[in-house]
This record gives sequence, C-alpha cells and structure tokens, in this order.
Amino acid sequence: MTENSISIPASAKPSGKATFVMLGTGFDEIEAIAPVDVMRRAGMAVYTVSMTENRLVKGATGNYVVADMKISELDPKQIDWLVFPGADKTEEAVNLGEDLKGMVKSHWDNGGNIAAICAAPALVLGPIGIINGTEATGYPFLKEEFEMNGGIYSEDPVVVVDRLITSKGPGTTLEFALAIVRKAKGEETERALREGMVVGCCDCNDNCTCGCNS
Repeated sequence: MTENSISIPASAKPSGKATFVMLGTGFDEIEAIAPVDVMRRAGMAVYTVSMTENRLVKGATGNYVVADMKISELDPKQIDWLVFPGADKTEEAVNLGEDLKGMVKSHWDNGGNIAAICAAPALVLGPIGIINGTEATGYPFLKEEFEMNGGIYSEDPVVVVDRLITSKGPGTTLEFALAIVRKAKGEETERALREGMVVGCCDCNDNCTCGCNS
C-alpha cells in the first residue's frame, strides 16, 4: 500500500506548542493510538508524526495509519511533549536515525517533556542518555538493555519523574496516557476522564501514580 493508492488528507499542523506522537515502521498500534485518543479527549493539541517522509506508516500488526505530518514538517520549537510508542527491537520505530536522535536530545536538554512506553524507554531513550541514572520502567524483557543504558528499572506500571513518563507495555497504555494528561492538564481533568471512560484506579497501591489515593 502506498500514498498513491488511497486518499491522503492534507497535513495537519499546530499553531503553537503541542504534543507529538512519533510513528515509525512497526510501532505498536495500541501504545500509539490509545494515548492520542485519551490526550485529545483531555483537550490537548496532539499530532502524529511519521518518522520518515511517507505519512502512511505500517504498525506492528499490519494496521496502516496516516500520520498528521511527516518528520520534515515538525518544528522543534513547537514541541511540548514527545511521545514514543514501543515496537520490536528490530523495527525502525525504536531505531532512530542520527538527526532524530539529535532533535530528541535537544528537546530534552532544553527542558522538554518526554513520554515513552514498552521498548521505547530502553531502545529510544537509552542510547541518548535520557534514562541514565533515572528511575523509569519499560518492557520487562528489555530490562538488560535498559540497565545497560544506566536506567534504574522499576516494576511499577507507570513511572513519573519530573519531565519523564515511562510505562511497561500495551496493557499499561491507558494508565500511561492518563499520566500524561495528569501532568499536562492536572488532576481534575484526569479524574473526569477516568469517570467518563470508566477507567478504574490503577493498581499502584501506596506508590500512586494516578492520583486516585490523593
């Protein structure tokens, strides 16, 4: 399937600061699309970005998604949050090119927010040094790669440390998305979403990451 075989709408571009969900070939569809849905419900400006110049991106289970924009249309000055879904360790979605690595590192070094789930904390953020010396979490089977890059691995489903939010995998996606909403829009917005979406309390007990115990 190519862009020439289906009707591709015009690129959508933000007018100001926004959240950008990065889509590379092989991205996990649940980990990408569910957070987009949740964040948009919360009133956040959210755009999907193809990590190439082709806006048609194939996901891990064969679903094609038309990204809102291609990588060359992303203005780093407009980034508030960068969000990285996971993928198999061989896929392009978690093997960033040097230019994109540089953009992510610059965003982080300049005080930007980053959220990553599943394989992305170890394979996207790890090589750039973002999890080095930081408590975070990610896909359990990549714990060795995670720790090789200096990450302090947590068994919690979602870990929020200042400007960084990480999560374990597809099954923790809603909590991951709600954690971003809580950080970006506040507790009241997150609680309203939980009620409207019929999402119960996360299973975080005393180390509450969702605000349910506050």
